[in-house]
Amino acid sequence: MKQRLSIFVRYYLYWIILFALQKPLFMLTQYAQMGKTDGMDWLRVVVHALPLDLSVASYITAGFGILMVLSFFFSSRVIRKITDGYTLIILAISLLIWIGDIGTFPSWGYHLDKTLFMYFFSPKEMLACAEWWVWLIGILAWVGCITGAFIVYRKVIPIQYEPVQPILRAIGQSLCMVVLTALLFIPIRGSLGTSTMNTGRVYFSSNQMVNMAAVNPVFNLIESLEFVDFDTERYTFMSSQEASETLAPLLTKADDSTHISILNTARPDIVLIIVESLSANVIETLGGTAGITPHLNAYSQEGVLFTHAYASSYRTDRGVVAVMSAFPGQPTSSLMVVPSKCHNLPYWSRQLEEQGYHLRFFYGGDEDFTSMRSYLIDAGFYDRVSDKSFPISDRLSKWGAPDAVLLDRAAQDILSTERNSDHPSLDVILTLSSHEPFDVPVHTYDIPYLNGVAYTDSCIGAFVERLRQSPRWDSTLIIITGDHGFPYPETAINTTPERYHLPILFFGGAVQQPMEVVSVCSQIDIGPTLLSQLHIPIDRYIFAKDALNTSTPPFAFFAFNDGFGMADSTGITIIDRKVNKVVYENHPNEQREHRARAFVQSVYEAIEKL
Repeated sequence: MKQRLSIFVRYYLYWIILFALQKPLFMLTQYAQMGKTDGMDWLRVVVHALPLDLSVASYITAGFGILMVLSFFFSSRVIRKITDGYTLIILAISLLIWIGDIGTFPSWGYHLDKTLFMYFFSPKEMLACAEWWVWLIGILAWVGCITGAFIVYRKVIPIQYEPVQPILRAIGQSLCMVVLTALLFIPIRGSLGTSTMNTGRVYFSSNQMVNMAAVNPVFNLIESLEFVDFDTERYTFMSSQEASETLAPLLTKADDSTHISILNTARPDIVLIIVESLSANVIETLGGTAGITPHLNAYSQEGVLFTHAYASSYRTDRGVVAVMSAFPGQPTSSLMVVPSKCHNLPYWSRQLEEQGYHLRFFYGGDEDFTSMRSYLIDAGFYDRVSDKSFPISDRLSKWGAPDAVLLDRAAQDILSTERNSDHPSLDVILTLSSHEPFDVPVHTYDIPYLNGVAYTDSCIGAFVERLRQSPRWDSTLIIITGDHGFPYPETAINTTPERYHLPILFFGGAVQQPMEVVSVCSQIDIGPTLLSQLHIPIDRYIFAKDALNTSTPPFAFFAFNDGFGMADSTGITIIDRKVNKVVYENHPNEQREHRARAFVQSVYEAIEKL
């Protein structure tokens, strides 16, 4: 019995130590984002991470404990084979999660969650996330780590015992092992009280990257599987009536008399360009890095630039819904992947269609990824261009047709004789070249993201110049924004406002004169702002506003993985739901925090009614 007890404890400690080693490895690979840390921070991470590490180690050891119970009745040779196989499988899964987490965290900004499984059904998109050599290094690292960890396991966990005789003694001792295994329920659950183990348990620092380092990625992935996609209960902070009353000052539609008109034509041709991962931090006119986007900088000087605009969420599927339906993103769900809900969303493109607009959508990638096709059809885009619209020779990037090819096709269609009819058009273009792995023919910068954005900027420049030569330029309105931001610079993590700051720009021959709009707004305001310019009602967009109405309260809501924030004229508040508290606030304001909670709650309540 003592030998088995020793093996049981050693197996438990083996996993705890293995998980502990993951923490400094994560911090090393994400060093640029870690911010100011010292040696004690690294030690604190390992110590504070113990609750989650103990929990996951207990899950794993519980399975091992069951095998130990069987060892009282079967030979060590049989048990050795079973335990080796069990451990090898768990090691393979755990290390795959760790390595995948290290690889995706810099761009995702959060640990792997159930979003990962969305890519399993779209292997092309999964492979497109990185260059082939990155995948090769990852696979080699995975195999190497499995091999090394398994060798250590074999050395420190000897299984050299025989079945216990007589049978009554074996039964008695096996029951003791059952009790010992059952005690693992305590660290699994985290307490004997009402609270259960969660990732927020390991948060301890004002530096959110330090807190992230303390999270066990295996636990985080398992926990995310428990989240209901549209988890109204998790995001309920007050009564529905209180939430409604709290938001009333923000969401009441302003009077048309205070509306600013920027167009010189009643029904312009509209081109909306949604640029992949376009952060304000690469736009010089918005205070970003100089030289990356010379064309966007120039257009900012000739159009209406919203200088304090924020992305609604952090992924393309959320961003497209935010722009085209003026519906906010959510922390734990994606509306686009639930067609039954999308069918009931409002679409400002449909309203333009009712006004005689011809609708077309251009995308160089797979329109079936994240159920985008069904969403676009609901939005009225029966005329669509996607990767399959191009010959294989033109699908030069890992995601599909690169932006040069896509925008060339869009320009051809927009300028065609057939399209230049008496009916105005709405053309929406979703780019992809500034998505990882940024495989673009531009190598000006050491940072791949900057190369990707610079390439897309040049493609947009060529596209706009072709439209500028068109006789319909004077009646053309071009709108440029991002689908979401990007962690550039690397310190722009999910719990910093820089992660969500993006450009919104209205320009073209249909715009009267240049203007800067400094009031806070969101990408969900693009549609209602445009409709207001065209004198089309915006009442159906309950969360969005006309950003060119001076009586509209300036605010923007944004969501990230299990968290949310709000910006207004007084400052910015960001709340992490894992710990259910404010993790960033530049100017403390209890009303802003309360409004942020009321807003996200109201979003989930609205989804229930869709």
